[in-house]
Amino acid sequence: MKKKFSFLFLATIFMLCQTINAKIWRVNNNAGVNKDFADLNIAVASVLVLNGDTIHVEPSSTTYTFPIVNKQLVIIGNSYLLSGVTGNSGLQANTLTSKVNGLTFANGCAGTKIMGMDLTSVSDFQAGFTNPLNIVFEKCQFTGGMLSFTGGSTFSNITIRKCYFTNTGVNQSPGTLNNFIMENCIWDFVNIIYLTPTNGTGITIRNNVFKTGGGDLRFNNAYFANNIILNGGTINTFLNCNIKNNLFTSAQTGVTIGPLSVNGNNLVSQSEASIISGTGSNDAKYQLKTGSPGIIGGVDISGFKPDCGAFGGNDPYRLSGIPAIPTIYSLSVPASIPVGTPSMNVTFSTRNNN
Repeated sequence: MKKKFSFLFLATIFMLCQTINAKIWRVNNNAGVNKDFADLNIAVASVLVLNGDTIHVEPSSTTYTFPIVNKQLVIIGNSYLLSGVTGNSGLQANTLTSKVNGLTFANGCAGTKIMGMDLTSVSDFQAGFTNPLNIVFEKCQFTGGMLSFTGGSTFSNITIRKCYFTNTGVNQSPGTLNNFIMENCIWDFVNIIYLTPTNGTGITIRNNVFKTGGGDLRFNNAYFANNIILNGGTINTFLNCNIKNNLFTSAQTGVTIGPLSVNGNNLVSQSEASIISGTGSNDAKYQLKTGSPGIIGGVDISGFKPDCGAFGGNDPYRLSGIPAIPTIYSLSVPASIPVGTPSMNVTFSTRNNN
C-alpha cells in the first residue's frame, strides 16, 4: 500500500510540474521584432518546444510555412476578417492575420488545439494515428484547399467549432470517423463537403451555415440538426443520417418536412433572403434576419429552443473568430519623441473575450 501511494504521489507531482513548466513561445516573421522563432514550422520542430506548450503566431503580411504537428500544442493566431467592408473593425489593433499554409497532423499531435489561425491551404490528417486524437479547431479561418483525411484510416475525437470557411471543402475518403463534431461554423461559398466515412459513430453536424458554389453536401452516419443550407436547387445526399430542424433552399428529398416548432421537421425550398440578413461583413451577413424561420427553430435542448445557424445554440459563432483571451483592440503610440525625453505616452484599450 505504501508503494502504491508513493507511486501515485510522484505521478501527481510529475503532472503538476509539466503543467507549471508549460511555456508560451512567440513566433513572428516581421523584421526587427524580438521573438523566439521566425517561422511556425521551425517552432513546432524545435526540441525546445514540448508537449503542453503554447505558440502565439503573431500577425504578419508574410505567410508562415506549414508545420507537421506531432506534439500536443496550443497554437493561437490573431483571428480574421478584421478590416474593410468585408470585415469587422475595432476588434484587434493589428488587423493583419496569422496566415499559415495549412497544417499537417501526424502521430503525437493528440490533444492539440488551434485557435484564431488563418489557414490558407490544405490541412490534412495522415495515417497511423493513435486514437483518440482530441484535436480542436476553434475560431479559425480556412481559405482555399481542403480539410483532408487519409483514406481507409480511423480518426476519432476531432472538433471544429466557430470557424469560417471560404472557397474550401472537406474530403473524408472511405474509412472510419468517430466522435467528429462540426458546430457553429460558417461555410461561405463551399467547394464540396464529402464527409462520407464507411463507418462512423458520434458524428454531429449542428448549427452551421452552408452556402455552396454549385456543389453539394454529402454526409454519412451523422446527426444533422439546426443547420442552414443555401445551395439553390442542389439536392444534397444523406446516408444513415438523423436530419432534424434544418432549413434548405433546395427541394431536399428524404427528410421530414413540417414546421420547425416540432422536433425532427425540416423546412425546404426556402428563399435565402427570407432566412439571413445578407448585409454586413462576410460572416455577419449570415445572421438571421428579423422574422426568419430559423429563429427559435432548432431542436429543443433541455427545454431551450435555440436559433438555427451558426449564431444559434449554447455557444454561438463570434464575429472574426476572436479568441477567448484578452486582446488589444486600440493602440496609440507616438511616431517619434524628442531626443532626451525620459518617457512617452502610449494609449491602449483592451478587453477580455472569454
